[in-house]
Amino acid sequence: MTSPVNNADIAVLGAGSFGTAIATALARGGNRVRLLSRTAEQAEAINTTRENSRFFPGHTLNPLISATASLDEVLGARVLFLAFPSKVMDGYATQIGAGAAPGTVVVNLIKGLHPDHFTFAELFRHVAPDVSYVALKGPTFSRPLFLGEWSGMTCGADDPAVGKRVTDLFGGGALALDAIPSAASVDIASALKNVYAIALGLVGSTGPSENTTYMAATLVIKELRRVLDAMGCHPDVLWSFSGVGDILLTGLCDTSRNRTIGLMMGKGIPIDLVRSDFVAEGVRAVDALEAHCGHVDTPLLDAVAEVLHGRQGPAHIFEQFTR
Repeated sequence: MTSPVNNADIAVLGAGSFGTAIATALARGGNRVRLLSRTAEQAEAINTTRENSRFFPGHTLNPLISATASLDEVLGARVLFLAFPSKVMDGYATQIGAGAAPGTVVVNLIKGLHPDHFTFAELFRHVAPDVSYVALKGPTFSRPLFLGEWSGMTCGADDPAVGKRVTDLFGGGALALDAIPSAASVDIASALKNVYAIALGLVGSTGPSENTTYMAATLVIKELRRVLDAMGCHPDVLWSFSGVGDILLTGLCDTSRNRTIGLMMGKGIPIDLVRSDFVAEGVRAVDALEAHCGHVDTPLLDAVAEVLHGRQGPAHIFEQFTR
């Protein structure tokens, strides 16, 4: 059942599959949502046909959702959800810093790391210091979220009151939310799981038994804990939806892009890791994570780096299990 209309002014920047799914989840909570599309043609098609036919053909959008191609129009919203590709984050963050009102809540759904600032939380601290940055991430594929199937996400907010404002927007929908009082911790956890999903994909490429699969998953979680601790992350983030939840989904589900990279490399299938249509966050995050791990023992992360850079073959991952 849809909740009564909430007057909160909300925009979702990005009309792709996940942006449309999160807009739908927000609309189920009774919120009017403006969906920012890349082109005026796409916005007009969404508003006219009431479908996002590229990603969810045959599914009528919630009547509380409308689309626009004007960034200036949506920057006046009190809550901005970011759902565009991570490679365009710098441009959008700068425009948000210049155009959004002080106190605007910016909810980042994008998983990955920034090449200069490491976390997106730190990027916004530099280029948009007057907004309230929140990280909202978890084991959520877009289609089940769009269809209203139960999903879980973690809301990372340095100010718990701001985090509650965000989680309250989803009332009435099939979305379980937990909270971590550190946006950067959720940023880091969500990027780490992409790298370790590649590791589990390398393991999966050999057609392992259940014994091997869950041994590897356990070793991943142990290493993940060491890395999160070394980076000063909140101690609860590992056990949140954005921690264990996301690594289990991304690392063990064959529809995950990062697991797929590991599977393909392990099977000797050639892939171009820099192609714009097959970019995975884990590939871009490996070197940044290696640089920030310092003295921490990270045999699986090291193995992924060696394989991705062509210094070792995929079987190298198995040599790390007893390190």
